[in-house]
Amino acid sequence: MIVKQPEDKAFEFKRAIVGGCALACLFFAGLAYVASPDLNNVLLAMAIRVGIVLFVSWLAMPQLRTVLEKLPAILPGMLLLMIVLLAARPNVFKIVGSLIVVTTALMAISNWIKKVTRK
Repeated sequence: MIVKQPEDKAFEFKRAIVGGCALACLFFAGLAYVASPDLNNVLLAMAIRVGIVLFVSWLAMPQLRTVLEKLPAILPGMLLLMIVLLAARPNVFKIVGSLIVVTTALMAISNWIKKVTRK
C-alpha cells in the first residue's frame, strides 16, 4: 500500500538539497577521474561512495519520510551519520556490524529471560 504524503515545499526543498549534493559528489568524482586518474584514490573513492549513498537516499526519501515520522528525533540523525561514516570508511562496518549483532543477541536473551522468570 502506497501512502500519499501531502505536498510539502520544505520537504521538497530538503530533497532537492540531498539530490544536489549527490550530483555534486558524483560530478566531482567524474571530473577528478577524467582530469587525473592518479589524483587521489581515497578522495575519489569517498566521493563516489558518498554520492551513491546520497543518491539512493534521495530516491528513498518519500518512503523514509513515513518511517522517520515514527522515530524519536535523535535516531534519524544518528542513522544518517552512521550511513555516511560507513560509506566513507567501509572497514568500520565490521566493528559496527559486530556491535549491532551482539547488542541484538543480548537484548533477545534478556527478553527471553524476562519471559521465563515471569512465569
